[in-house]
Order: sequence, then structure tokens, then C-alpha cells
Amino acid sequence: MSPRSETAKPLPQNLEAERSVLGAILMDSSWTALHDALKVISSADFFSKPHQCIFRRMIALADKETPIDIVTLTESLFRDGHIEEAGGAPYVTSLIDGMPRLSNIAHYARIVKDLAVRRSVIHECERLQQRVWEGEESPQALVEFTSRSLAQLAPVPVQQVGANGHMAYSLMEFLGAEFPDPEHLVEIANDKGESIAGLLPSNSSSMVFSMPHNLKSWFTTSLAIACTTKGIKFGKLLVKRPVRTYLVQMEDFPGQLQWRIRQLAPYMDIEPANLAILPRTDHKGQKIDVTLPSAQSAAILKREFDWFKPDLVIFDVLRRIVNIDLNSPKDSAAFLEQMDGFRYCASQPHLMLVHHENRKEADIMYASAGSYNLPGWANVMIQFKRKREENGVSHVEIEVDNKLAQSPEPMRMVLDLKSETPVRLENVEDTSGLQELRDALGGDWTVRDLAEAMNVHKSNAQRRLKKLMAAGIVEKLVGGKRGRAGGLARYKFVGSDA
Repeated sequence: MSPRSETAKPLPQNLEAERSVLGAILMDSSWTALHDALKVISSADFFSKPHQCIFRRMIALADKETPIDIVTLTESLFRDGHIEEAGGAPYVTSLIDGMPRLSNIAHYARIVKDLAVRRSVIHECERLQQRVWEGEESPQALVEFTSRSLAQLAPVPVQQVGANGHMAYSLMEFLGAEFPDPEHLVEIANDKGESIAGLLPSNSSSMVFSMPHNLKSWFTTSLAIACTTKGIKFGKLLVKRPVRTYLVQMEDFPGQLQWRIRQLAPYMDIEPANLAILPRTDHKGQKIDVTLPSAQSAAILKREFDWFKPDLVIFDVLRRIVNIDLNSPKDSAAFLEQMDGFRYCASQPHLMLVHHENRKEADIMYASAGSYNLPGWANVMIQFKRKREENGVSHVEIEVDNKLAQSPEPMRMVLDLKSETPVRLENVEDTSGLQELRDALGGDWTVRDLAEAMNVHKSNAQRRLKKLMAAGIVEKLVGGKRGRAGGLARYKFVGSDA
């Protein structure tokens, strides 16, 4: 038996509002009326089956960039054998009878949508009533069914992106569209102070990683302090507006972090109100437990972020804020899903994870410890490597892979606590160490030989090789073939005997 009885009231409907929507579309030659309607309704929202058929055909014409009028609409319905389903040619023609040139189509579309939702509620209630009368399910199951059914009735906003009224672009629309570059909290500047590459995109994610004691915590602490004001930082970083930063510093004890900040602060322009610090212990020496993926710890951190409204949150270091097996794809995926939840706090901050490296000499996307979920999650990978010290001054090279913008060239971070610029960033000269490479490689060599001499991954060596060739320092000697049948290409330094 049908859930609705023959004596039930008629379902909510307004055929005149539906006709007004269709008529307004027919009176408009620019598809604007159709686009306005699609922001509110779909064909399923019409009560009348002929009206559903007509609306679907209008969308099909717009997809083909065909003007929508009485002639094109009836001809298309005739051609595909749907004219009777649409109520017949006379009915289609009558849709514009009495229609003014200008119509508030959004108003009529909202009436159609409102009544469609009401009909859906009635149908769902009838389905529930039928299941209750059948008596085959437990009360708990019926309550759960009711909850799911009603949740599905929540209006879903119609997403309109392409000019065709759908979320997808046509090829020509996509090629002709203009897309703004993602906003970055921190960018890389040239010698003139102009932005040349992005470093930390807004409302995104990054991971800073290296082998232990490679200055990554010095970098993140310096960054947290420096970004509190706008300007050029460390000689290469461009901060266009002050960045409110919440530093979760679990790597060092508070006294050690305090000492580090005191070494840096006198030489930096700082706005203290834009920096909040959560250390490993509070001022009484009590342990603060923010270990993830504990739901309680996540709630505590979210409360903190909603209070401070940071633009940037730095978690230093990952191994001290998680209590999971980071090598497990399942555990790491669950943790990263929790991290993504922080990105939906009120201020939508950028999240930076400071992590360790355990795949030495691997390419930047494969060198971090743990599951490959981690580099897959981070939109920016920042690797610190090849640290060296000279007369109490530390140097470390930084490589960046930014998935959302042009990646900057490799940089060198210099830490000199005796200087008035204790932290600075420099270009890594492409010609640095050339004599050492000449001595190590000899007459002719392969990319693999270059990688071994530089103590880097092969992909990094290939990048260095391209720059050396572009500068006229290196030339190809023999073009090689890959695979068992042949060898790799061989190169030599210009001016050396092969």
C-alpha cells in the first residue's frame, strides 16, 4: 500500500511560480536568468514533470552555448522525441504568455525550492511512519533512521563555477579564466625587496625537517619572532602584514627556549602581542599535556587557537606532540585529519610541523621520517641539510618545495650569535665549491658521480647540473641511454681534459 492515502492533502506546489521561472529563462537571451535559477534550484525541485523536462533541456542548451528561446527549445525537444514529455509544443510556447520583460526569477526560484523541501519532508515522514507501523525495527534503529533522513533534507547550496551553471568549467572557459595566486603569509624577496617566490601559504600546511641539530628550531623560533611585524626579515623573507603566531615549543625546555629568544630579540623588530608561546612546562614546572591524537588535547589546543586567532601555528617538534606510530599509514592519516581540523579554527591558520629526517640523502619529498602521508599532507616541504661550522658560525642549506607556488631557489641560513644579524639567509651560489667538485670528479663523470661528490640525492644533483650547464661551466660529453643496453650521459667541466 502506498504511504499516502487517497484522502491525504495535496502536496505543496506552485505551478505558476514554476512557469514564471521557465518563462523568465525563455525571455532572457544571455543565460543570466538560468544561472540565477541554478543558484537556487535543480530540475528535481519542480513538481510538474513537464517542467522538470523543460528545465533539463534548457541546461543542455546552455551547455552547448545555444541561446534559449521558444524556437531552439521546441526544436531540441522535437529532435530528441521529448516534446510530448514537456507537455507539447503549444504548452511550451505558452510559457512566455503574460511574462514581463524583467522578472524576479530568484524570488520565484526560492518559492519552488521551499515547496520542494516541504514535499521532501512529507515523503520522509511517510516513509518513517510506514517503517514504524511495520514494527520490524527496534526503537533505536528507527531513531537513527529518522536522524539520517532529516539530515539529508538540509538544503545543499548549489555551487556554480563555470559559466554553464555547473561546478565544472568547459575547456575553453577554464583556459580563459583568471585565477589569483594563493596568498602567502611569508614570501621570498629579491635584493630590491620584491616578492619572487612563495614560502608559507595562508590557511595551508608545511613541514620543516632535517637530521637532529641542524638549526631547524633556531629557524622556527626566529620566524615566530620576526613575523610579528611586517618588513624584510633575515635579508630574504618578505612579510607583507604582521603574522600572529602561536608557537607550540615542545622540543626544548622553557629555560633553553627563553635563552634562545633573548639572543635573538634585541636585534629584531617585534610586536609582542602577536606571539603566544606554549612551552613544555608552565612556570611552576608542571607538565602540560597536549599530546595528540587525544581528543582532550585537541580540544585544549582548539580553544587556545580560537582565543589567540593565530595566522600561523608552529608545532616543534612532532615526536613530542604525538603518541602514535608515525610509520603507520592508518595512524598517521588519523593524526593528520585531526591537524586539518585546526585549520578550520576561526582564524584559519597555516600549520607548520617540525619533524626529523631518517632517510639521509633522499629527495626532499622522501626524506622525512614516518609514513609518506606526512609529505603528502604538507603543501610546503622545507629541508635543512649539510650543516657546517666555521669559527663559531653555523651554516645550513635550506631547500623548499612549494606545491602552491613557484618554489624558491636553495638558500643558506647563517647563525652568528656574535653578529648584529644573528640569523640571516643567503643565496647558495651555484659556483660554490667548484674546485672541490673538479678535484673529486676528474675528467668525465655522470650525474650519479656528481650526487656522490656533493653528498646529495640524484634529483638535487640534476638541478645543480642544469645550472652549471646554463652558466657554461659544464658541458655534456656523451649522450647516454638508460637501461641495461646503455650507460648514463657523461659530462665534463669546460676547460678540463676528458
